[in-house]
Amino acid sequence: MTTPVIRSSLVLSRIPIVTPDVPAFEKAFYQYQEQLERRLMWTFPKWYYFKKGTVAEREFSKAQKYPIPNHRNVWFPKGVPDLKHGRDRRFKQDIILPKKNNDVEVSTTTDDGGESAASELQNLDDIGRPIKANSRITIFDEKNDQTSLERKLPRTLYLLIKNNNNNEWTFPSFEVSNDQINKGLHNIAEEGLRNIGGDKINTWTVSNTPAALIKHNNGINEFLIKSHIIAGKFNPTNKNEYKWLTKEEIQDIVSDEYYSKINHLLSQ
Repeated sequence: MTTPVIRSSLVLSRIPIVTPDVPAFEKAFYQYQEQLERRLMWTFPKWYYFKKGTVAEREFSKAQKYPIPNHRNVWFPKGVPDLKHGRDRRFKQDIILPKKNNDVEVSTTTDDGGESAASELQNLDDIGRPIKANSRITIFDEKNDQTSLERKLPRTLYLLIKNNNNNEWTFPSFEVSNDQINKGLHNIAEEGLRNIGGDKINTWTVSNTPAALIKHNNGINEFLIKSHIIAGKFNPTNKNEYKWLTKEEIQDIVSDEYYSKINHLLSQ
């Protein structure tokens, strides 16, 4: 009776970097809720943020776009305006922050140590600067560079390596030799990963207990260990082909039999 071969494989993943993509229906729902909240909210309390009679208040009032007032014998296609405090309460209120007024030449502090009008306008100019978020699509997405960790930021990526013997893609897998019997399977997988991918990779093993067991027809028992990459980069030392792939991309390159045994371990 032959002794079964034991292998320890590492399901190494990179967790999502940004929030998941919002489906079109949810996006429309959130936009509706935002518009509804803006329409029902109180009118912007100008008096709270701008002292009456100051230059800052005058500049703020000048920058606003006020609605058309209600006139008798005038037909309004969208209904009669409901004006209160200079705002049509049927619609959301858009606040326009004034830009810096370069013509105001006064000191930045007052006699009592407070901020002057010019300083207030400077602060408004900084606040009114539009915030531009970074793109969720990186250059590695555009180039479809599947060896980069900086792609598919909202998704979980998994490390797969190509077996040079049979040209099949699998998780990094390492055979347990006789002198490694007393070692834990997670230690064998971690050591094997650094032997083929260099020591400049920082990983965190979820558990010492295997997440799954695959019994192959050729008598190989493959134990799967879950782990996350925390920092660093997988840099193969023996020129092995590798890819960081999502769940759908894994299904496209592995065999159907192999995918049926690992798909329950993969996250979106």
